[in-house]
Amino acid sequence: MGIEYRVILRDVKYPRIEISPLGEVKVIVPPNADAEDLVKRKKEWIEKKIREIEEAKMKFLPLSNKLLLNGEFYELIDSEEFGVNPKFHVILLPKDDLGTLKRWLKSQLREELEFKVRLFSSVFGVKYRKIYIRFQKTKWASCSEKGNLSFNLMLMALPEELRDYIIIHEVAHLKFQKHSRAFWELVREYYPDYMRAQKELREYWLALQYNEVWRKLREV
Repeated sequence: MGIEYRVILRDVKYPRIEISPLGEVKVIVPPNADAEDLVKRKKEWIEKKIREIEEAKMKFLPLSNKLLLNGEFYELIDSEEFGVNPKFHVILLPKDDLGTLKRWLKSQLREELEFKVRLFSSVFGVKYRKIYIRFQKTKWASCSEKGNLSFNLMLMALPEELRDYIIIHEVAHLKFQKHSRAFWELVREYYPDYMRAQKELREYWLALQYNEVWRKLREV
């Protein structure tokens, strides 16, 4: 068939196929299920996703040594003092001090989140408990049943308008836990073009898989 995949046997009700951002195809099926048949039926979809990943790799790999920040690529330049210049898209970084850069990114994101989460919580008539900022492996953000909101530090790679969508999405979960019709109606009211945002977020997620600077920041 030409598609390489790994079969994972698991006690699941519905078989599914997962494709990692790096192109690994995993077929998750219950025991005695026909994984090959599922791959055959989903062949066209799998090949489309793999093409998207390959295109992202060709597009973003040459820029892997630059920091993706606010939707733009910034060059890291060795300097005596730390600084960020949006006009020239450069970051002055003393002795490859990624710890300072990570703290700056976190402080910028926290300042933005604290204002906007408070704003939309008031508009939606909901309350939240705490805001957490951490690296997450598979999500941009999440909302717990207790009302805590967790945001991925990699949100700083996105244009501000896409961060707005994620904030609206998560605060909306404080009112509607599931992705119900009422949930999407609320999101659409405050972010009408949310489907375009979702598409762009998938591309940015792929871009980050090939960004060496963000990989190093995760390890700091």
